[in-house]
Amino acid sequence: RYWMNLTPSDIMWNTSDTGWVKAAWSSVFAPWICGSCVFVHNMPQFKPEVIAETLSRYPITTFCTAPTAFCMLVQRDVSSYKFPSLKHCVTGGEALHPEVLAKWKAQTGLDIHEAYGQTETVRL
Repeated sequence: RYWMNLTPSDIMWNTSDTGWVKAAWSSVFAPWICGSCVFVHNMPQFKPEVIAETLSRYPITTFCTAPTAFCMLVQRDVSSYKFPSLKHCVTGGEALHPEVLAKWKAQTGLDIHEAYGQTETVRL
C-alpha cells in the first residue's frame, strides 16, 4: 500500500512476466488488497515505444517495470509523450543509476520509487 501508493481509484500496470514472483505481488496481491484495478497488456516482446504509447493512451495511474526497462525508456526519450493519468512509478531489483532517475524525472515530471525484495536479499 505505501510503496505502490495504491488506492481503490488507481489503475496499476506491472510489466513483469508471469514467470516472476513480481507479477504475483504487483499484478495481483498488492493491487487487489488495496482495491485497485489491474491493467493487463499482452506484450510478447518489450518495446519502449509500446510502453510509452500505452501509458499515454490508457488511464494508468501506477506503473511498475524493471530497472532495465526504465533505462531503455529514457534512452528513447519519452518526453514527447504525455502520460495524463500517471502519478506513481515503481521498480525493484538492481539499483537504478542516478542519471536514469534524473532523466525520467526530466522527461515525465515523475519520480521512480525503488525497492528491493526477497530475491535481492538472498545469500547462498
